[in-house]
Amino acid sequence: MLSYLESGKGVPVVLVHGNFACKEWWREVLQNPPEGTWLLAPDLPGFGESQAPRDFTPSIPAYAQALRAFLREKDAEEAILVGHSLGGAVVMEAAGEKTRGLVLINPAPPSGLQTPEAYYPILEGYRHNREALAQALAAMAPTRRPPWFPELVEKAQGMHPAHFQGNARALAAWRLERAYPGPVLVVYGTLDPLVTRVMAEETAAFFPRGRLLVLEGVGHSVNLESPELLKDILKDFVKEVYGEVQGRG
Repeated sequence: MLSYLESGKGVPVVLVHGNFACKEWWREVLQNPPEGTWLLAPDLPGFGESQAPRDFTPSIPAYAQALRAFLREKDAEEAILVGHSLGGAVVMEAAGEKTRGLVLINPAPPSGLQTPEAYYPILEGYRHNREALAQALAAMAPTRRPPWFPELVEKAQGMHPAHFQGNARALAAWRLERAYPGPVLVVYGTLDPLVTRVMAEETAAFFPRGRLLVLEGVGHSVNLESPELLKDILKDFVKEVYGEVQGRG
């Protein structure tokens, strides 16, 4: 069972964090959740408080399998899945027939995300260099970081040892084989130094019912930079999705 945080009651909405992250990246989103929503934020294996085997090899399919098991355990297979960065790839991979919709926040594109080979030693170095890791994570939330940001850095440095290089290699190797047919909202912050607008457009275009929402003046992590804005976006998406379901009924 994955470690998780939850809040609210109603429509299940599952929040999946990115690389070097954990469930705590959603802490402010979980506070006063949109009315009628049940927010669940799990730690993927090897992140935060969720354990992974010592010989674990990171892969997007492995994370998706763990997420599907979590959804079954929580009786939340009909959830809206929200994925940030690497978590975007995970929810794309995990989406199934019962999934109500996807919200992808500055996600890795369906064609994978390549990291230059020269950068892998730097990623490995974050295991022991907290200052460098803090600077790297700060760049992912350029407009605002919460007061408890140091806690996020500590959690990131406590990841499974295989994650530091392995998650980037997992994203480089991954390709999405099938397009989820339901509603997909791609949320893109224009100040993102990692995911480009072209990538975000590619992601939205990949899905038959995909669309792009561009946030000016926001970086890679709207969940940290503007949690109230994200809650409004989620509230509107839930209304859109469940209005469709009721209309079809």
